[in-house]
Amino acid sequence: MEAAVAQHLLHAVRWPHALEHVGYAQASTGRAEAELHRGTIAPALGSREARAADTLRAMQIEAPPAVLALCDALRAHGHEAVLVGGGVRDALLARPVRDWDVATSAPVDALLALFPRAIPVGASARHGTALVPTPAGPVDVTTYRGTDLAADLARRDFTVNAMAFDPHAQRLIDPHGGRAHLAARQLRAVGSAAARFEEDPLRALRAARLLAELGLTPDAEIEAAMRASVPSLERVAPERLRSELTRALVGAHARAAFELLRRTGIEAALVPGARDDAPAVIGAMPADLTLRLAAWLRGAVRGRVLARLRFGRASARRIDRLLSLHPLDAGFDGSEASARKIRQRCGDAETVAALLALRSAECAIEQNVWWDAKLAALRAGFAAAERAPFGPADLALRGDEVMAALGCGPGPRVGAALKHLVAHVVADPSANTPERLRELIAAWLEAPGGQRNAGV
Repeated sequence: MEAAVAQHLLHAVRWPHALEHVGYAQASTGRAEAELHRGTIAPALGSREARAADTLRAMQIEAPPAVLALCDALRAHGHEAVLVGGGVRDALLARPVRDWDVATSAPVDALLALFPRAIPVGASARHGTALVPTPAGPVDVTTYRGTDLAADLARRDFTVNAMAFDPHAQRLIDPHGGRAHLAARQLRAVGSAAARFEEDPLRALRAARLLAELGLTPDAEIEAAMRASVPSLERVAPERLRSELTRALVGAHARAAFELLRRTGIEAALVPGARDDAPAVIGAMPADLTLRLAAWLRGAVRGRVLARLRFGRASARRIDRLLSLHPLDAGFDGSEASARKIRQRCGDAETVAALLALRSAECAIEQNVWWDAKLAALRAGFAAAERAPFGPADLALRGDEVMAALGCGPGPRVGAALKHLVAHVVADPSANTPERLRELIAAWLEAPGGQRNAGV
């Protein structure tokens, strides 16, 4: 029996639901069990399986059983099947693999016949991608882009993404030196960077994202191609731009990535008006998308940028609110009363924490002693303000007691009175007693315009 078939049958026994789940049309665990019981498979695979495990550990590539079963099923039907792209790259880096992709010699129509539950993605039945559901998650299975695997890898973007791993032969296929570049943390294009970026301008942003996530430094040819690609970014779908940018924003090397976007003119095209310190402040912030996006959009026409990149309304509102309140210490005079007013204006604790993080990052970059002292005083004022009331529910008078003091029933007058009382108590927490609040209501009614306040 051929090794490919034997390995496929072994997977069918160990993970009987894997092939069943992807819709493998001719999976037969009964046949595999019979072969194993007769001893025709196990002796042949025992040493090979051990060698394979050793090789996988040495190469730091461990694909889920269901993905291996998928590759085995393709081989059992006469098709080549290898792991490709980012999954291989991240496995070599010992990073968690987000998605496993498979490249195969099988045309899409053959994939759909073999995996009935697969979803075709592509322009034709001959060439394209089928999304195959597996217990390990959906797997993109793509027909070779070209005549064979070598042609497919030659058409990929960067050398670190142009590697393949053959799980059957336990062999890394690396015709463009991707593994060496990965070890040296170098980012190189496959062939001509200009040609690769002309094929898909989004690769300019992908270069920045790979720098942000993996610390890979692009060479001069890639930087030149990024500059040349700026006009072409206009024709890239906004959703694709947003995907690369959001991943770059939360990367461990985000500062270097956004310095690269600035040097190549891409930042000016996407976010005109971004402040000079934006890359540094992004890098000084916690790896939170909303915080880093707010840091990037300071000084820019944020509504226009967020709409162009198709950010959701909730995200846009959140960022707009943060930046409308930034800088947090504006108008702070050092007093606890001032801190309480700022705290009340911010509202929820999450907003306060976000604004403190943003301002702290700016202070860290500027290294301004006066700013640091002011922010420390504001933090102390917030800590004291946590014990003070901020809204009508915190007042020492209930709503019905306020209405009794006003001599009226529910209505706008009650809301106006409550707002007046809260403002006084925020400025002077000691005023939050029933007696003092009633005095404040009486004074409010007697003040100029008091008859209007009372609604008489």
